[in-house]
Amino acid sequence: MQIDGKEIFRKNGLMVNLCRMASLEYQVDHLIHPAVEYYESPSEMVEFLYTECKNALLEQFKFCFLPYERDALRVLVELIDKNFNNRSLLEADGYEYLVHHNPSWVEVRELALKTLYTFGYDLEDFDYD
Repeated sequence: MQIDGKEIFRKNGLMVNLCRMASLEYQVDHLIHPAVEYYESPSEMVEFLYTECKNALLEQFKFCFLPYERDALRVLVELIDKNFNNRSLLEADGYEYLVHHNPSWVEVRELALKTLYTFGYDLEDFDYD
């Protein structure tokens, strides 16, 4: 879709990935105690969110976001870079420690929730299953 010849950024993927990263309930259900069909990888969760944020920050989509939304995405990208520069930290046998106690993971989850709020949404606004 375009407006005045400019491509519009589709925010649905960004919001879904923010919601998944922001939701402790989702992480417990899909990382710690997943059914086979609902399993998710922490490294994929981070990578999908990171990619959506980076794409949203491309200059061509600047007009699709308010300045404070772009600032929030930029801060989240920087935190993911800082905390998960080494993606192998996300590959463990058990994810209970990662989800509940890993300070880097918890910090990114909390910032993802704040970023979701910045866009005017809350976790209850999405059905992420």
